[in-house]
Amino acid sequence: MRDEKSELNAALHGVRTVVFDLDGTLYDKRGLAARMVGRLWWCLPLLASERLARRNMHYADCASEEEFFELFFRTMSRGHLWGPRIAQQWYQHVYLPTMVNLIGKTCPRREQAIELLDECRRRGLTTAVYSDYGCVEDKLQALGIDWKQFALRISAPELGALKPSARCAQQVMELLGAKPETTLFVGDREEKDGASARAVKARFLLIKN
Repeated sequence: MRDEKSELNAALHGVRTVVFDLDGTLYDKRGLAARMVGRLWWCLPLLASERLARRNMHYADCASEEEFFELFFRTMSRGHLWGPRIAQQWYQHVYLPTMVNLIGKTCPRREQAIELLDECRRRGLTTAVYSDYGCVEDKLQALGIDWKQFALRISAPELGALKPSARCAQQVMELLGAKPETTLFVGDREEKDGASARAVKARFLLIKN
C-alpha cells in the first residue's frame, strides 16, 4: 500500500492537470473485441471494415469532426456494396451503442487508474478525458464514473484526427489552459497516449495491462 501511495505521489508531483485516456485505461478492455464479435456476428463485414478503416485513418488529419467522419465512412465503404450512409447509420446506431452496453455490463474499472483519479480529486487537480473513440460521456456513465468531474471530455475524432496527432493533443492542452511542464497524460498505450504526451512535451504515466 505504501509503495502504491509513493508511486501516486511521484506521478503527481508538480502536476496541475491530468489527461486520462478512456478505453483500456479507465476500464479493462481485454476480451471486449471478442464480445463485440459475438454480439455483432450478423454484421461481421461491417465490423471488420470499421477496424480496417480506423487503421487506414491513422495519419489522416482533417479540418473538423464532420470532415473526419465523412472520410472515415467513405473508407469503411471502399470495396463493399454498402455506401457511406449505411456505414454511418450502422456505426452510430449499432456499433457504438453495443460497445457502450458491453463496457457497462462486462468491463471492470481499472483500479490503478481509478485510484489515481480519486487522488486527483482529493488534490483539486484539473482532470480531462481524451479518447480515441466517441461516446465519452456515455461510456463514463456506463462505468459508474461521474463525467461531470472532468473539466473536458473529448475524443480525437471531434478534433479531426486520431491519436497520436500532435495537433489534437496541443488542442486539448489549449482547451484546458494547461502547461506541458505541469501536465500528465495517463494511458495504456505508449504508441498512442505516450506519443500524444511527447508531442506536447508533457509527462506520461503508463497504465499497464
